[in-house]
Amino acid sequence: MIDETRLSDELSRRAHDVRGSTLTLDDVQGRARSIRRRRAAAVAGGVAAAVALVVLVPTVLSGGSGPKSDGVDPAPRPPGHTAVLHDGTLTLPGGGTVALDVDNADVTELGLLTDGRIVLASTQPHGVLVYGPGGELQAEYTAQNTIAMSPDDRAVAWLEDDGSVHVLESGVAEPTELGTVEIDPNTGASIDAVIDAGRVLVGNWNTTTTEVTAGGVSELTTSEPLHVTDVSPDGDLWAVQYADDADPQFGCQGLYDPAAATMVARNCETGPLRFSPDGQHLLGMRGDNNMYGDASVLDLDLQRVGGWASGGQGDVISSAAWADADHVLVSEVNWKTSTWTLVEVDLAWTEREVLDGPTEGRNPEMLSEYLLSE
Repeated sequence: MIDETRLSDELSRRAHDVRGSTLTLDDVQGRARSIRRRRAAAVAGGVAAAVALVVLVPTVLSGGSGPKSDGVDPAPRPPGHTAVLHDGTLTLPGGGTVALDVDNADVTELGLLTDGRIVLASTQPHGVLVYGPGGELQAEYTAQNTIAMSPDDRAVAWLEDDGSVHVLESGVAEPTELGTVEIDPNTGASIDAVIDAGRVLVGNWNTTTTEVTAGGVSELTTSEPLHVTDVSPDGDLWAVQYADDADPQFGCQGLYDPAAATMVARNCETGPLRFSPDGQHLLGMRGDNNMYGDASVLDLDLQRVGGWASGGQGDVISSAAWADADHVLVSEVNWKTSTWTLVEVDLAWTEREVLDGPTEGRNPEMLSEYLLSE
């Protein structure tokens, strides 16, 4: 059982240190989509990864938008960046907690809008669930059980089975149907990135191919086939994955300048990249089956600043996300004993603080006991 008071107090203290204030505030198909998303994040372009068949691979993505008055009263977002779902309790970045009637085994992704609403991609029930800031279920949408959020956490997007792209914006009560994309019968379709509430990038799980805006659906033109994995806070850079013989299994990572249509940095020694909240660093991990044996923090030249590698004995990372611009939250697990620990590390990965655990949990191939938003 998570020590909610300790974790809440610790995240609240960290948020105060960072920002100077302390505020609180049917299913096989679904699981298959989760597997596809994780593997797409581990396989660049059309490179096939040699991985075993697994069941559920929980992942999370993040984003945001500005307050609008349309039936939802915008609430101040607590300081900090990442929320933690464990044992039916969501610990907010600022240290408050919200009770949610969910099991981590049924949640594939977690997002937190700036107006306080909580968005879950779920397998039970299948689709997207939207909760109010107090944890009350407000809406259910039949959709793929994956979501993607904008870098500022002001918008979240998902795909309906008919290929329609829906965007829920902070401060707006109902989602907007932005457009409809064609779904490849062999690979399906994926939302790869949300630039903002009016611009979404869509692909086929391997390559980002389409741009959807309020003005319509258009083909995305890039200098080479790319899979967009994240967008910088200012939108000027895209973290991308691409096929490369340097790593035939997982491919390579890069930073792409969409305005100049050029790759500005490359790295073939890490996994899919996620920008820090200030856009100055990136987090990459290598692994599969919801278990990573290698993690790296990189600068904007994609040079390693710090990181971690498994020493064996079953110790792996289940998930990791930016706590703030200078710290990473890490959900650690020993897959042999299913023992879980939530820790926070610095950019160099040399300072490590345990926030919760060790605690007994379930098989990491099935779920993440500490599910992190991004």
